[in-house]
Amino acid sequence: MSLKELKIAELLCTRLVHDITGPIGAVNNGAEFLKEEGSDMQGQAIQLIIGSATEAVNRLQYYRKAYGRINDDGEASLADNKKIATDFFSGTKISLDWPDLHTDASGISVSRKMARLVLNLLIIAAGSLIRGGTIAVRLQRSEKTDFDMEITITATGSTVRWDKEMEQALSGSIASDDLTPKTVQPYLTRMLAEEISTELQWKNTDTVCTLTILHRQASLQF
Repeated sequence: MSLKELKIAELLCTRLVHDITGPIGAVNNGAEFLKEEGSDMQGQAIQLIIGSATEAVNRLQYYRKAYGRINDDGEASLADNKKIATDFFSGTKISLDWPDLHTDASGISVSRKMARLVLNLLIIAAGSLIRGGTIAVRLQRSEKTDFDMEITITATGSTVRWDKEMEQALSGSIASDDLTPKTVQPYLTRMLAEEISTELQWKNTDTVCTLTILHRQASLQF
């Protein structure tokens, strides 16, 4: 492993721990309430533990798919990835609009590496919705002559924030030495896109952020 790869791994670990600290800490708080004798909050404590444990599991399952390389070859089940994403956003201020028609029912083959790229783009889309909103996922054969497949991820909300540093990481215009726990995930997303020869495009307004994957089926890697 090179020093660059080691730093990326360290930063991803830092980000991962940060993102699961909240629900794990809530589980611990609920357990503390249960220890108090005669507490009239035991019912609430149990609900806190159950809800927070479920959230922690959902996050870990999602990050395992988004960041991990376990069984990374072959064709993906978009229906399974949709379920993981739906669970990930449950209980948040973000709703996921991903119709079954735009999963495996589309008739378009998607590699596991491509599905992993989609999950990472969903993280970026969610990060732009600072007050919550809706993320729509659409999969279709591209009308653009140079590409065969197009996946569009659209984040819509009352306030959309498009961070300059995040864009630099996503575009590959930031040095690996300058990465932070905040920018390492979009940097990884760029690396995933390059690995499968996929073009990423994005545009945003104050209320809408659109991320687009353009891909040639001929270069689809399984």
